[in-house]
Amino acid sequence: MGIRRALVVLALLCSASPVFAQQDKPDPAEDAAVRRADTVIKEHRLLTEKQQRCLSFMYRDDSDAKTAKVGIYEVHDKDCGGDPEIIHRLFDLEIDMKTGAAKWDNTPDMEMRPVPKLAR
Repeated sequence: MGIRRALVVLALLCSASPVFAQQDKPDPAEDAAVRRADTVIKEHRLLTEKQQRCLSFMYRDDSDAKTAKVGIYEVHDKDCGGDPEIIHRLFDLEIDMKTGAAKWDNTPDMEMRPVPKLAR
């Protein structure tokens, strides 16, 4: 399936730093990719604050040193609501780890497109 089951759940409360789930062997590339994905979501305001508190990130196995691929999913629990048996995918991000440029597939055709710039 190409998806690594290293599901990283972030506890995003206000401006607190993300807290990453413990893994057997920490993967620096994976951690960097998830941190960058979190930054892209916040900087570009892709999700509301409540949605940001109820996120999980899934690092994709087809990532490489240049391009990180991260799936963004809703967390369903007593705090976030929803059925805990259901995992809802919001979108995927592809991040150029050198430049920080990001693409997402939250588009009508589900094709990867640049993340929209913020209106100033």
